Amino acid sequence: MSVLNQGPGPFPHLAEIARKYRAIADDLDRIARGRHPGQDELRDAPRLWEWRVIAYPVPHLVGIVLGHPLLRDGEIWTSELLTYDPERGYARTLSRFYRLESPSSDGD
Repeated sequence: MSVLNQGPGPFPHLAEIARKYRAIADDLDRIARGRHPGQDELRDAPRLWEWRVIAYPVPHLVGIVLGHPLLRDGEIWTSELLTYDPERGYARTLSRFYRLESPSSDGD
């Protein structure tokens, strides 16, 4: 992501970008220490069914979403996939956590 800043500032939009990346870093740090997201943290996360990982152009998930705050229920491509644990039932993308339900059975 690139943001052109012109003039002496301030640039409040950069504060929102920094907050987003700070939250991602905090989530990844917790997972790296073995503290996976629990049911409370995933309670409001969108659910993803028939999901699979697609590696092009960057890794992301494709599947049927239910309960996304911005998208209608149906097939989606997530933002970049940062980490996921199918056995614990979660994925962390650049945008948010997802609750992973049944994966795709088509072998992809």
